[in-house]
Amino acid sequence: MADLKLLTERVVEKEKAAMREEIEKTKKQAEDELQAFEAEEVQKRLRLKEEIKSKSDQRYTIKKNTLEIKRRNEVLAAKQRILHAVFEEANSKLDNLNEADFKAFTLGVLNQFDESSAVTMKLGAKSTAAFDKSWVNALSDKKLTVRISEETVANESGFVIEKDGIDYNFLFSNLVDDARMDILPEISKELF
Repeated sequence: MADLKLLTERVVEKEKAAMREEIEKTKKQAEDELQAFEAEEVQKRLRLKEEIKSKSDQRYTIKKNTLEIKRRNEVLAAKQRILHAVFEEANSKLDNLNEADFKAFTLGVLNQFDESSAVTMKLGAKSTAAFDKSWVNALSDKKLTVRISEETVANESGFVIEKDGIDYNFLFSNLVDDARMDILPEISKELF
């Protein structure tokens, strides 16, 4: 009986040891799984944090670029308004050219034509006040024949010269427009 008791104790001890081993193994496995789960959760949080940061950075970059483009467009629009005002002022000054300056301009244009030819001059309606017909008639006696048209070009200053069926446009608004492309870079450089 003592052997049976000893054998029973050994079996019980063996079973207890096996159970302790199984419990330790299960505990270790549970701890490993818990650590793996925690590590996975930490990785998920880091990935999520990186995704949020990346999206935030992307939104910030887009917003920053949008604002820079908007600012650039506003600056360009302001520059365009200034340039437009400069050309409008040039047109206005030419529209109100005094008689002496108008004569000097007209003489410069007429000197470009052959002395023995005849031309017809059609004035812009805004330039009739600065124009002296007697001066042109006196000029016609000396150099070339200039006939003044009774028609005027509405809402314009300057004049159009017709010679041999060809119109030479010296309307100030057209001269400013023609010069715009040539002088625009220079004006832009001076202003900006």
